[in-house]
Amino acid sequence: MAKTPHFDISAAVVRQLGEELVSDEVTAIVELVKNAYDADASFAHVVVNTQESLPPGTTKFPDAQGFVTIEDDGYGMDETDIQNGWLMISLSAKRGMKAKGRTTPKGRTPLGDKGLGRLSTQKLGQNLDMVTTKDGAADTLHVSFSWQAFEDERSLSDVPVTIEKAESPRAKGTLLAISGLRNPTVWEGKAAEQLVTDLSQMISPFPEARPFRVTLKIDGRPIDLGLVSDRVRKAAVGRFVFDFADGRLTLKGQIRLAKLRGNAPDFFDQHIAPDHGLAFYRYLQSKRLPVPLTYCDDHAYFVSFEHSLELAALGEVDVVPAPDDAEKRLPADPGPFNGEIDEFLLRADETGVKLGGLASATEIQQIVRKQAGIKVFRDGFGIKPYGINGQDWLRLGAGWTSATSFYGLRPQNVLGFVLISEAKNGHLKEKTDREGFVSNPWSQNFQRLITHVANTIGDVYESIRRNLNVYRQEVSEKRQPLKSNKQAITDAGAIAEQLASYSVKAASLSGRAASARERIQKVTDRITNTPILSSTVERDLADLLNEANTALTASTELYGELEDYTKQAKVLAGIVTSLAPKLDVMSDQLNDFSELAGLGLLAESLSHEVQNQSDRLMRRASSAIKRGQAARPQNRDLVLFGQEVTSTVATLRTLIEHLGPSLRYQRDKIETFEISGLLGDIRQHFRTRWESDKFDCTLRLTGEDFDVETNRGRMIQILDNLILNAEYWLKERLKRDAGFKPEITIDYEPFALRLWDNGYGIDRSVEESLFEPFVTLKPKTEGRGLGLFICAQIMESLGGRINLSPERNEEGRRYIFEIDLTSIGRA
Repeated sequence: MAKTPHFDISAAVVRQLGEELVSDEVTAIVELVKNAYDADASFAHVVVNTQESLPPGTTKFPDAQGFVTIEDDGYGMDETDIQNGWLMISLSAKRGMKAKGRTTPKGRTPLGDKGLGRLSTQKLGQNLDMVTTKDGAADTLHVSFSWQAFEDERSLSDVPVTIEKAESPRAKGTLLAISGLRNPTVWEGKAAEQLVTDLSQMISPFPEARPFRVTLKIDGRPIDLGLVSDRVRKAAVGRFVFDFADGRLTLKGQIRLAKLRGNAPDFFDQHIAPDHGLAFYRYLQSKRLPVPLTYCDDHAYFVSFEHSLELAALGEVDVVPAPDDAEKRLPADPGPFNGEIDEFLLRADETGVKLGGLASATEIQQIVRKQAGIKVFRDGFGIKPYGINGQDWLRLGAGWTSATSFYGLRPQNVLGFVLISEAKNGHLKEKTDREGFVSNPWSQNFQRLITHVANTIGDVYESIRRNLNVYRQEVSEKRQPLKSNKQAITDAGAIAEQLASYSVKAASLSGRAASARERIQKVTDRITNTPILSSTVERDLADLLNEANTALTASTELYGELEDYTKQAKVLAGIVTSLAPKLDVMSDQLNDFSELAGLGLLAESLSHEVQNQSDRLMRRASSAIKRGQAARPQNRDLVLFGQEVTSTVATLRTLIEHLGPSLRYQRDKIETFEISGLLGDIRQHFRTRWESDKFDCTLRLTGEDFDVETNRGRMIQILDNLILNAEYWLKERLKRDAGFKPEITIDYEPFALRLWDNGYGIDRSVEESLFEPFVTLKPKTEGRGLGLFICAQIMESLGGRINLSPERNEEGRRYIFEIDLTSIGRA
């Protein structure tokens, strides 16, 4: 009878599969150590020997040079486990355990589930011996085979494998012995140093994230895989801990005063350090900040803060069907996790050394340089490439290179970790090659949450930096205001002129002093030379006359020096005269620089508005083109005009990116119009926009009409920004609830507007800082947080204001924008 047809596989395919799945020796060892963790081991001892062979009794390949052993005290295997599990490629009992929510006796959720971990051994060497004793079993088994037997011409089932009783019984656990090292040089010299560095990062260096003991010995030398002690972490200039649970992210931070020293150490030493930044903190309290700051009275830190928001509040979160309603979509929750980010000063930081109780800053520098980066650990094992060898998966370096993020986190100055688990973060699946997460809604939202943590820290830092610069300028002006300096030069000129005028007086006094000295000298000589002819009174006056003569001589010399000074004063008067107009020029230049300092923000704001308004113009032009093409006969002039408009607008968008420093304000055209007419035009514009986008949204207008006297374009800017913001977040809600009916309402009455939508409302985390620049929960690619800032600036220029009403919706969030038009309203 013919043999039943069936598939088979070449043994070489398995070898090739292992080569592709395991990228390097570090990954191979980590995978094997994970197997020890899954077996409930309390330790995993890794030994590498590049020179010797395995001792007799532990290997079937005694002549193979160089070996790696991984020994553990886990629950081991018996022959049934080996035959029906370990030798079955891609068969994994762990996968079934995880699917049923089961754990090991120690409560561990297995990390492996693909049944491919044993393939990691071929990356290390050519032969494998496994000596294992199952917990409670009497026999110790010895399994051996060679990866060289996995050849093209051989079927996988024909690869020779031996299973027998071990010569030397052992306690429960497993010893893997890989001999015939494939690449011995990676364990030597600088290559070994790098490999050890990689391994020390993959096996968590943070005590709270290391699940069991792992040791490493290379050629007889114990290797310290290292721990980042809490002592080192206490020396950080900024410490930030975060936690995500039940759909809400909470971030807490502490910042030391040394962070403010920056590039102005003299100012810091004179005006910040003496009162531990208290005056500057009070100054900060008068400003709108991304998050509220609290002063730290214990002086170990300068300020602390706490920030919290829901995953649903972030823009463009990925959604998945709700478990109980397929029509609804919920944000894909990656599961609970927590972490910490510590930032360090790598220069001399004596305060940090004291806080950590360390001997010197050298220990901090060595640890930070070795472990720099923000890493992700699942049950204590690192996930590549996140933060390994400083890999910047959060793009901290990109922010640092921009001037606006001068104070932000630097990738080479931070130690950080994110802790996830197999049990609670099952949707965060690693790729088969162990190089990152599989891209899915849960991993995308996980990335968004950690990115938001880093961005929030950067926003706090940047806000402190900007305000510190302004504070320093204000302190400097109070001490030496520019007008006072100008007055001082004027006063100096007057003094110089006065000194110059003393020259004539000094010459007159010098002549009179010389005449008096000459007369006194004659009297003194007569009394001294003819004492007999002198009276008693004259002789008594002789000493006094000598003193007077000496004084007059000294005064004459002084008048000579005064003459020199008056000559110098004349020169100084000329210098002062020439300096005064230069000071005027410098004052004007400083004013120009002040204007230029705000030009960057102005340019970005203008660019933002050009995009909004050109979008409006493009849509109207496109609508005109369609009407012209649909007309019979076709309205060619209208079509050509519409095409010309769209072309011009496209060019304008390009040119605005090259905005030069030659902006000048122009007086806006002021007109009086009914608010209802303006709102009607805006509603028609957005109807056209939403029809084109197939976005079913209603814009309701209600209220009592009134006139306003202002620039029409300014009012359109404000309302466009508010409606576009509402549109974005309504679309986000629509992604999560297909049955949701978006609606925007504008209520108007003399002399105010109230605008709201039926979305989720404003998240509490930003409600106090909503009108500050760069405050947004949208992704950076979707918004820079300038729209509401622009609205506030425009309203201020009109003499009005815009604010967020304290009323809250059913979600407990504020949601109504109030615009005060009293200053431009007309009865």
